[in-house]
Amino acid sequence: MPRGAPPISADEFARFLKKCTPLHGWTRSISVANSGGPDSTALLFLLKRHIDGVRANSPHSLPAQLYSLTVDHALQPESAKMAKLAEERATSMGIPHVTSRVPWGQDPFPEHPGEGDAFEETGRVVRYRLLLDRMKELDSYILALGHHGDDQVETSLMRLAKGTTEIGAGGMRKVRRWGMGMHNNDLNFAGMDGMRRWMIRPLLDLGKERILATCYANNLEFATDTTNFQPELTLRNAIRTLVSQNSFEPESLGPNIPLHILDGLQQIKTNISTLQSVEMDPSGGLDHLRSAVSVLSNQLEDIDSLVDSGLNRCHLPSPAGTYLVSSRGLATVNDPLVQHALVLRIMRYVSFFAWGTIRADANRRRVSIERIIRSLWTPDPFQSGVKPFVAGGGVVWTPVLVTKSRLKFPVNNVAPVRKSGDLVGWLASRQVPFIEARLQALGMPNVLKRDITEQLRAYLAIRHEKPGQIFDFLWDNRFLLHINVDGISEKIARAVLEEGNQIWVYPHSRWFWPKVVQFDATGSEASETVLHSTLTVPKRGIVPLDRDVMLKWPQAYTRDLEEITAPWIETEYIRSLSAL
Repeated sequence: MPRGAPPISADEFARFLKKCTPLHGWTRSISVANSGGPDSTALLFLLKRHIDGVRANSPHSLPAQLYSLTVDHALQPESAKMAKLAEERATSMGIPHVTSRVPWGQDPFPEHPGEGDAFEETGRVVRYRLLLDRMKELDSYILALGHHGDDQVETSLMRLAKGTTEIGAGGMRKVRRWGMGMHNNDLNFAGMDGMRRWMIRPLLDLGKERILATCYANNLEFATDTTNFQPELTLRNAIRTLVSQNSFEPESLGPNIPLHILDGLQQIKTNISTLQSVEMDPSGGLDHLRSAVSVLSNQLEDIDSLVDSGLNRCHLPSPAGTYLVSSRGLATVNDPLVQHALVLRIMRYVSFFAWGTIRADANRRRVSIERIIRSLWTPDPFQSGVKPFVAGGGVVWTPVLVTKSRLKFPVNNVAPVRKSGDLVGWLASRQVPFIEARLQALGMPNVLKRDITEQLRAYLAIRHEKPGQIFDFLWDNRFLLHINVDGISEKIARAVLEEGNQIWVYPHSRWFWPKVVQFDATGSEASETVLHSTLTVPKRGIVPLDRDVMLKWPQAYTRDLEEITAPWIETEYIRSLSAL
């Protein structure tokens, strides 16, 4: 056992786990990403001990079940042995275990990496895809990961290598939504399955020595991945080696370090000096770096709370799927870091890019975010001549006047007439897409016109043998259509199954809301029949803050056609305004 490092006690772990509670509370099960190493082995043990202890006194408490999930990349001779050890350890604790072997070369998985290929990012994407697939099969909604405080230091430094802000340098969150993944990548896209699931990291406040002490004290056998200590393989490995040496001189790693790793290490040394909230010396040793990153992590949590407060002060009712803030409210937000985070939060909420990706954050380009901040915090954009603009993320920012009953927009870049009592505000909305001719010229599909005929036909074909089916369709990464197959009339079902009619989802209104339309077998738009165009305010938003926004939508709808409601369809806006 490492000298002086006590094992993690049950009470201590309970406190750490409480900090990881998802926004809607615990679900029935937690899945643990189990590599067979000391971190995931200790986490599996600690969760098992905690759940058994709590349920001994409160049999109906949640979570109630653990699952152990291992991904075997089959890239090293020892990988199968490590996967087997992970299975044996989980089984010895009475925890159901599933090992998934990566099916390299089978769609959507890439070909088996060759020797010397950069693998870290591909391996991460592949691993999370298989973990998500297994969780869907197990109906499990929370994934526990064994990342600890030393991993947090490495993550912070890696982000600094990429030029992150202080917000990014705060590292990983203890709890966060899984997210949608990349919408143009079949392997990495999680869609609504990702929006409904969570990742937790209960060990982030603990150092590696505490985890090893827990393993030794409880006789937990674990595997050691020797590739973690080869600095020439990944930037993370190189960082880990230098930090352990209380040095940050890349030359000490020897002559075999690839150029891209050396460049990353140099970027860390350059970018770390730009941090304003903490002094951080990469050669200061692990304890120093843990302390510095902890300051940044705590600052991130404080910023999240300040952004929540700022949004509540600034927000005004606006059309569904948009976000309206008052200039008067924005003026109360003065901290540059909070301004930065507030802009990112609104962009992620409104964007059509996959939620949780940097595309929805304008790729976090400093020049883009600074332009948005500069415009939004202009006291009177109309007097200053600020026009509607796009600065990335698929979001258009429009200065508006807010009256008691409607919004006034610039027309041909001419400011609207202001009357007494009108408020100045900024409306964030979905960017206007290319026109059809432009899309065709570029060879791009129209992602706002989606044919759901074949999917719906498959549900309808078995509706009598399998009643109770719900067809969920994610549209534009913004709206989820819930289609109750049993509620579809026989007339429509027959038209789709026997007469070749088509069912599409089209955009309507200047805000690009979805409507469900029916065409005859020719697909001619002249045959269009609108089946449904109503938006639904859910009984419970993804988080409470979202529902507060949604409840104000009906006051600010701007309709350009009569609302049509099909009782078998619900249309819900699903992008979260939460930080998590």
